[in-house]
Amino acid sequence: MLVEKSDHRLSWYDVATGARVGRAVQLPEFPHEFAVDAENRYAYVTHYGVKTSSLEGTQGRSVIVVDIRAQAIVHTYDTGEHARPHGVGLDAAGRLYVLSEYTAHMLVKNEPRAFDQGWDHVVPTGGEKSHLFALTADGGTAYSMNLASGDVTVFNPRDPGIMPVSIRTGDKPEGRHLSVDERTLYVSNRGSASIAVIDTATRSVRRSFAAAPDCSRIYHDRRRNRLMTINYLDQSLSVYDEPSGRELHRHAMPARALAMHVDAEERFAFVAIDCEQVQRIDLDSFALVRSFDTGREPDVMHILPDGYY
Repeated sequence: MLVEKSDHRLSWYDVATGARVGRAVQLPEFPHEFAVDAENRYAYVTHYGVKTSSLEGTQGRSVIVVDIRAQAIVHTYDTGEHARPHGVGLDAAGRLYVLSEYTAHMLVKNEPRAFDQGWDHVVPTGGEKSHLFALTADGGTAYSMNLASGDVTVFNPRDPGIMPVSIRTGDKPEGRHLSVDERTLYVSNRGSASIAVIDTATRSVRRSFAAAPDCSRIYHDRRRNRLMTINYLDQSLSVYDEPSGRELHRHAMPARALAMHVDAEERFAFVAIDCEQVQRIDLDSFALVRSFDTGREPDVMHILPDGYY
């Protein structure tokens, strides 16, 4: 399942063949991030409203609910004054969390399948231009990546009475990956070309090291204990040794790398590239297994279980 941002739609592709499956769902102009619930029943797509974070505009003010099996929109949540919703996620209890970049607030819906309106919690992040976030399984702690203030803020998205804590990580923190045990948060800083490793218990940077230029997303490959970043302007995928931070491999892409998704078995990385293409890369050999053509500006992806359709 793939957002094609500049075609303003959500599309489905067969992972093995790259063939389009079913019909695309047309969305408002410039959707961006989406999250899928545990049952793979609904996708929650943020209507960001502009092509990139560097552009002005507040026309994006909603979260679109897509029935995945029916490939159809079933509801739209209004974010009101909290424009430019971008980051989105769900906790283990199925609560929906949405991050407004414009107001730097997180909106929480306790029952996102209720298909009504209103938000149960609206809490400030404590940062500026909050773009993406990581979330603990219980939803009690969120980590906001704040592009303008250059920090990661830690806060309780359901309790505005708890003051956010700021952690300085580097210039323009954007990529984030919270470890399964929730003890470590990896942050890629696009502006300073670095990776910060945060100890979540002490809420401090345990260590940091140099990364590839414009590292926009980060992933921890537990199977091999490696970190991976996609590097937007560098048009590449980088692989690092987690303990030392040493770059092990840099994989050149034919265009700017827009998004990355790793399958559940951590065998393959799927990288969306700004030449209407997704590449499937073997994580042992870094060989290109398959590339397939997509709509304009492919971005966030999700792999559905075998036999879903």
